[in-house]
Amino acid sequence: MHGVLRENLEGYLAGNLHEAARQEMEAHLAACPECREQSHAMLSSARELHRLRPLPDLELEPMAGFYARVMDRVDREREIPFWSLLVDPIFGRRLVLACLVLLAVLGGYFAAFQPVIYSNQHRPEALLAGQDAAPFPTPQFGADLQRNRNAVLTALVADPSR
Repeated sequence: MHGVLRENLEGYLAGNLHEAARQEMEAHLAACPECREQSHAMLSSARELHRLRPLPDLELEPMAGFYARVMDRVDREREIPFWSLLVDPIFGRRLVLACLVLLAVLGGYFAAFQPVIYSNQHRPEALLAGQDAAPFPTPQFGADLQRNRNAVLTALVADPSR
């Protein structure tokens, strides 16, 4: 499609080109068979589209219940299911982050505040000695780290088999 046709085709098809532009367009169409064929195809398409327009005296009314059906469909499409929020990347990342933070807080709470209940055989000095802690006196552990270390060393030294 040449520039003359591209620039003036709409005006030519509508019939509102200036006289000089119309004459230039007709001269080009007479000389160029490709542009002439394209303009005829577009002219026939425009005529067919004009035929699809309703008659001015014909009043078109939608069928009964049309507006209600449209509004129902709009309401159905507007409702967003809960599960679609989990697919949303931003919300999903925030949900995963919140779960990880909750897991860390609960883990820290249980590690810090819940008492650990061991039997005698699960005490550190019994595990290090390699036997039950019953024959040895059970050392008392406290907040003093050096005293706790000494108690473990005493339990290890008190074992005659080592």
